[in-house]
Amino acid sequence: MPNEYATLPTPGALFFLLLCTCGPALLFGQVSDGFVLQSTDDGVSVSVREESNGDMSVRVSTEARAQVQGVGAVLDHAKGYSEWVHRCDGAYIVAGGQPDDYVFVSGIDMPFPFQDKEIVARVTQVVDSSGVLTRTITGSPHAIPATKGRDRPTVYNGEWIVRPLPDGRVHLQVTVRTDAGAGLPNWLRKEIMTGGPVKTVLNLRHRLEAA
Repeated sequence: MPNEYATLPTPGALFFLLLCTCGPALLFGQVSDGFVLQSTDDGVSVSVREESNGDMSVRVSTEARAQVQGVGAVLDHAKGYSEWVHRCDGAYIVAGGQPDDYVFVSGIDMPFPFQDKEIVARVTQVVDSSGVLTRTITGSPHAIPATKGRDRPTVYNGEWIVRPLPDGRVHLQVTVRTDAGAGLPNWLRKEIMTGGPVKTVLNLRHRLEAA
């Protein structure tokens, strides 16, 4: 994969990657905004919602010992995605953006014989007066020329919300809607669509807390 665009002024921000305050834990299987809770394990909650045309939305949330600014710095460091984003085999920021408005590219390593994938999406982000970071991710598959040998999903939209908590922790929530699982066998679709986001958020939490 190409190197991250080095001349962007201190990029602060995925994939995505997504956070808002949740109330008391949902009972397993309870529906909220159309999302059905699938699991709560190791402090990570996962909910899914089937969409039209075979798309799926996944929502993952957890808490971590970190500051909002530190979370934003990790999310903005695209070159480091391969170290914590599940199946990422390289990522970079496309030239010409701004710290809070840019396009990123992230590769997804797929098992043989399936074709590797590539996410191209625009990130816009803002921190409000209460210190909440909101990152909006909009799929932009035509922002750069196609990469030979890579399948580029046409749907990839999401939101990260990082909310500071009073005890020096943050609440993280990521919601992603994508068609990346279309056409895959059920076992691989589940691994990509739900297992992957869980591993990614766990890896992010461990990375933040080890800093």
